[in-house]
Formats: sequence, structure tokens, C-alpha cells
Amino acid sequence: MTKFGIIGAGDIANAMAKTISNMSDVDMYAIASRNLDKAESYKEKYKMKKAYGSYEELVRDDNINVVYIATPHSFHYEHAMLCLKHGKHVLCEKAFTANARQAKELIEYARAKNLFLGEAMWTRFMPLTKKFQQLLQEKIIGEVTYMTANLNFPMMQKERLLEPELAGGALLDVGIYPLTIASLVMGDDIQNINVSVRLSDQGMDIAGQYTLLYKDGRMADLNSGMCSYSDGNAVIYGTKGFMVLEGVNHPYSIKVYDSNKVIVQEIQREHQITGYEYEVRACVEAIKNKQLFCEEISHEQTIIMMRQMDKIRQLMGVKYPFE
Repeated sequence: MTKFGIIGAGDIANAMAKTISNMSDVDMYAIASRNLDKAESYKEKYKMKKAYGSYEELVRDDNINVVYIATPHSFHYEHAMLCLKHGKHVLCEKAFTANARQAKELIEYARAKNLFLGEAMWTRFMPLTKKFQQLLQEKIIGEVTYMTANLNFPMMQKERLLEPELAGGALLDVGIYPLTIASLVMGDDIQNINVSVRLSDQGMDIAGQYTLLYKDGRMADLNSGMCSYSDGNAVIYGTKGFMVLEGVNHPYSIKVYDSNKVIVQEIQREHQITGYEYEVRACVEAIKNKQLFCEEISHEQTIIMMRQMDKIRQLMGVKYPFE
């Protein structure tokens, strides 16, 4: 049975621990936090075998097969590299790293060591996302010409999102989701990107609008932010109708409309543990098959997405001190 360890003990670690603890084919074995008491509380809550007060202790545990990186994305490069250097397979939360350079270095190192390294962009693994892609391939709304997608939450109270040293801003935290849906719908053959942005006093993007023009003439209007709520949906427009994906980060509904704006098909999300189980199963299956990444998101795709965000940040004038 594949034994998982988790680095970090925040909200997303809690969700992943809950997920694995409710799966029969994987073992939620250990967690590490800089705060040992916090790690111990997770251990007790989810009946883990081990709790560690440092990340270094966890990666030295020979019983652990895979480490899930659940720390803020500004630390992903450091913590993923730590795991890889100790021979651990790694499933790393999004955003994969702070920039494409870091992503490329991690991927090259993992490949050299013949270790699995996957990006935990959970949206790509979900059954409803795959059904969404299938409907597009079947051209249920005809040829897609244009789309919109957004994701905004009021998060100005989160200090890490305002700090340049912590790779702050809305883009890497929530903007990755509209960009991911655009990638799944439109591909990545982008000709031009136009950006409008609202910056914080520290120079981090707190609201942004990104218009992507593709080489075939199609367009995507995307936005993300940390000042307010939005519906968090994507609308895909075609020559025979349009389709609404409700929940770009955690899809829960697909609604297909014909040219008369009448719903012709509606699909709801099926029962799940949390939604994280799909990426866990894909990770375990890839490792079993001696693959270095999941088919849902290749190493090349991870780098493509990081380069897109690098370009958008360049256009916004957002640069981190360590770059």
C-alpha cells in the first residue's frame, strides 16, 4: 500500500488528510509541521502513524513513498527539492512553483533521479472536467470561438498574498484556475495577451483581467482577484450554442444551451470524498506504472502554465524579489 506523507499543516493539508484517510488503497502515514503540536493534532485526528516537527525528519522516514507538498507556493521549490533529494516521489500543490525557471529545475532533477513529480492541479483530474472536455470534443455547441472564466475571493486579510517575498498576488493563487480552463478549452497556442491589473501598495496583483488571443483568432477573457466574490464560472461560446461550467476550480455542474438559450443537457457532480481523491489515485497509478507524471498534466504542461503566468506577471509589472 502506498504510504503518503504531508509537508505543511494548513487548510489544504487538512482536506488531503481527510481524503486519504477515507481511501482504502492508500495509507495516510505521516505529517510534518514546523509546529509539532499541530502535526500531533493531525496525527490524532486522522489516525496517522507519525507526526514530525520538521520537514527534514519526515523525508528521512524510509516508510514514506510519496510526499504531498501543502505549503504556500513560495516554498514549493524548496520543499519539493528536499523531498526529491531524499528519494521521495512528490505530488505538489498548485501553483507548482513561483515561476517557470523553478518548475523546469525541479522537473529536470526529478527526471534525472527517475522519481515521480506531479502537479496537484485537482481540476484537471475531476470526472466532471473530463466530461466537459468530452462534450467539447463532440462539438455539442459547435465550433468554440470565445470563452470567459473567473475566480475571485475576498482574501485581502491573507498576509502571504500581499507579500512579494512570498510570491503574493491573486494570479498564482486563484488565477491559475481560469487559465487552466482556458488551456483545456482553447489549447495553448497564444498569439497575444492583454492585461489590466489593480496592484496593492506592495506591488502585488489583487485584481486582474487577462484577454488571451489565440493564433486561430479565438479569444478568452479571464479574471481573478482577492477583493470580492465572483460566480467562479466559465462560459464557452460556440456556433451552435454555449456551455456553462459552474465552479472553475471545483466543477459542480455543466449546463449546455442551444442557440435559443434553452438548456438541452445538465450534468451534476457525482458524490465524492473531497475531490482530491482523483489526483491521489492518478498519482499512485502513475508510480505503479513507473511513470514520472500523470497523464492529466504532463511536465511540459506544468511548464507551459507557469510560463503563461510569468508572462502575465511581466505585463502586470509584478516581480518577486528572489527572481
